Amino acid sequence: MQFEDKFFEAEERCGYHVSAKMKKVWAVELNLLDYFDKLCRQYNLRYFIGFGSLLGAVRHRGFIPWDDDIDVVMFRDDYEKLKVIAEEVMEFPYFFQNSYTDTMIWAFTKLRDSRTTAIEFPDFPPEFHQGIFIDIFPLDDVPDGKYMKPIVGEMQREIWMSIVEPERLKGFIDRGQPLALQADILLELLRMPIRERMKMFEDFNVARFGTSSRVNFLTDHFSGFASMPRACFTDTVYLPFENRMVPAPAAYDSLLSCLYGDYMTPAQIPNMHEGIFLDPDAPYTQYMKKEGV
Repeated sequence: MQFEDKFFEAEERCGYHVSAKMKKVWAVELNLLDYFDKLCRQYNLRYFIGFGSLLGAVRHRGFIPWDDDIDVVMFRDDYEKLKVIAEEVMEFPYFFQNSYTDTMIWAFTKLRDSRTTAIEFPDFPPEFHQGIFIDIFPLDDVPDGKYMKPIVGEMQREIWMSIVEPERLKGFIDRGQPLALQADILLELLRMPIRERMKMFEDFNVARFGTSSRVNFLTDHFSGFASMPRACFTDTVYLPFENRMVPAPAAYDSLLSCLYGDYMTPAQIPNMHEGIFLDPDAPYTQYMKKEGV
């Protein structure tokens, strides 16, 4: 989608200065969203604008002024389909970055533009992709106390621990601490290569898709963030977001209230990517070949 020249002008939004450079970063992200949307439409995959980007769509009709990225969410079944499709069709300048396509182990995916720069990890090797991105989060079933029991959530957590905290999990086993999964199963899991453990984690969640009335991005769930009613995602509406319309859960008011409480009252806080080095006009490889950023 084309942008009017006015879009790239610096401006004040809600008392916050949005620079001309950030407007260019936003434009890259919106183009990534357009590409992602086209892919999802072509292959009949459902997604929704999510988290802070959903809040921005409802409250600001676009980006939260002090935010610098776009979040989308997908149910686990469509997310798994997307992984296969992306491997088959995605080409430069787009890069579908997850635990199987790059060196970082993540529970989500970044869709990056390799012609640009968003360096979060300056000490990583130059082969690690660090273009400007949008985040794609899978929504998995989490315990609701009725259809999906708490012990299943403990199993999810223990498999995830085998990936991100293997020594801590091994300590639990050595001390004989009660666990949801049998010790021999967990020890066998710990002997697997880390990407096989990641595959086991995702397969576990695939097998339980559709078994709960509540969903969440699991690493948020493990950190104590509120889960979301699955029913909020039954129907889709389209909301304005900068110069386009984006799909959102029809029950966005209930969803945002669940996530943020009084979400219509702005609370300016540092965004999740504070400190990222951004350049919408040059590829990250230009910087990663240097000694520092």
